[in-house]
Amino acid sequence: MLVLLTVAFVYGEGIRALDRRWVPSLLERALLVRDHPRLSVRLLAPLYGLSLVGARRDDLIRGWLLVSAILGAVLIVRALPDPWRGIVDFAVAAALAWGLVAILRRLPEAVR
Repeated sequence: MLVLLTVAFVYGEGIRALDRRWVPSLLERALLVRDHPRLSVRLLAPLYGLSLVGARRDDLIRGWLLVSAILGAVLIVRALPDPWRGIVDFAVAAALAWGLVAILRRLPEAVR
């Protein structure tokens, strides 16, 4: 189950969701913040980068729904007994590691 769930999370969340969709959007919005003159945008840069403030209406809705879904998933996984909680935590950590590598891989090109 550990291997199966890890492969599913890395492919579904790491590659398809983070690497292909979310990371390009994050880097694009981060570069917009860099050149933005307003202090309020710079102070809220993490939320701006995540499309939780200052985005189009549909992106704002999607961003806040995603945060709500993640919060719900965390609450559900916390209730799982061992070893299932550890298995899910490992799979999520692997997917997030893939996302971090995607950010680091694309960052030099985005900054150019």
